[in-house]
Amino acid sequence: MSTDTLFVIALMTVVSLVWGILAIPRLRTRLPKIYLIARSWWFMLVALCICYVIAKIDNSQHGHPYQWVLIAFFILIGLRGCYEIKRVWSIYDKAGLISKLQARGLQPKIISDKPKSVLIHSYTRLNLLDIIFSSAFIFLILSLIVLQQLTWQREQYGILLFVFFASQFNDIAQYLCGRLLGRKLFKRGLAPTISPNKSIEGAVFGSFFAAMLAAVLGHWLTPFSGWLCLLAAYGLAVSGIAGDLLESAFKRQHGVKDTGTMLAGHGGVLDRIDSLLIGVPVFTLLYWLFG
Repeated sequence: MSTDTLFVIALMTVVSLVWGILAIPRLRTRLPKIYLIARSWWFMLVALCICYVIAKIDNSQHGHPYQWVLIAFFILIGLRGCYEIKRVWSIYDKAGLISKLQARGLQPKIISDKPKSVLIHSYTRLNLLDIIFSSAFIFLILSLIVLQQLTWQREQYGILLFVFFASQFNDIAQYLCGRLLGRKLFKRGLAPTISPNKSIEGAVFGSFFAAMLAAVLGHWLTPFSGWLCLLAAYGLAVSGIAGDLLESAFKRQHGVKDTGTMLAGHGGVLDRIDSLLIGVPVFTLLYWLFG
């Protein structure tokens, strides 16, 4: 059994155990948000891992005839993300999103004196931040498809998993370090006007620990050397912070806390993939040129 397949099995086992432990009534009552996050993680990973395993099926005559399954998965993410962007741009659709967020306690009450008849089919004017964020998202989806094709052609399948989870480990590590160390070493936040809850401690220590863990994972999944794995992992971690702040700025200017309610505990698709926005396109370009 290949190392990447073993990693998929180990990952699903760990996430299933965590979700199972958090599902214990006492823990679920005490940690409802963490439980929802673990549950959403489980469903997202099941979808990704199933598509990944199917895409890897090798036919000696036709190579990998089911690659399209993983490509279709990325395209679906792209379509959902574009829908979320469009919903935020549309004043009427955004009002519906805000109502959903408010019903779940995720959005403060906003009083508007505009009648719904005025809001229908009304869109906000695009500015530079909207264009940058939307372009970054489109480039991300294209980069994921290109990276999948490159890794399959070079038979370096584990690189795709490495890129995904180097970024996602950073999200988790930042959250944990921020909860444990936030505002204990630095009084101000990382970007208080964009994302008030982000701490410098979470960014610094979270990215460091995430890079170390991802480097170990990369040594197992990729043909890269240890130092190259560490450099790539740290680059993905730092770019993940930048992508997160870019999405936060996009949401803040449109007055929404999340871009959707599809993923309980996470928000929308855009809220989940923000850490990939910058790192994946850059990594894909470098891998294409020098890999």
